[in-house]
Amino acid sequence: LVTDAMSAMGLGDGTHALGDMSVSILGDRATLTGTDTLAGSVVSMDTCVRRFQKFTGCSIGEALLCATLHPANVLNRSVKRERHGVVEAPIGVLEVGARADLCVVTDELDVVATWVHGRVAY
Repeated sequence: LVTDAMSAMGLGDGTHALGDMSVSILGDRATLTGTDTLAGSVVSMDTCVRRFQKFTGCSIGEALLCATLHPANVLNRSVKRERHGVVEAPIGVLEVGARADLCVVTDELDVVATWVHGRVAY
């Protein structure tokens, strides 16, 4: 699972700027103002995970793997690697030595807290 959510995500219905363009938000739909041309997404990752779990009937754990480990595997980032002489910690996993990016969620997959690089961000 990925989201291409733009900067207007979470701002609610109305007209918002996307660079030098005007974007109209109505619910989950973002269009270039005055047109039907989609401008991108305003759906958050937690909403994507909830919807995926509901649509597929998979377990919460399986849905979370689709937003964490599976994308990390696609990027070859779920294991420690060296790139341009710099050792990069794994992402998408909870293990010693991995990058400390994580979210605490409720049983309903609502975000309670977020850590980025081991520091509370939300």
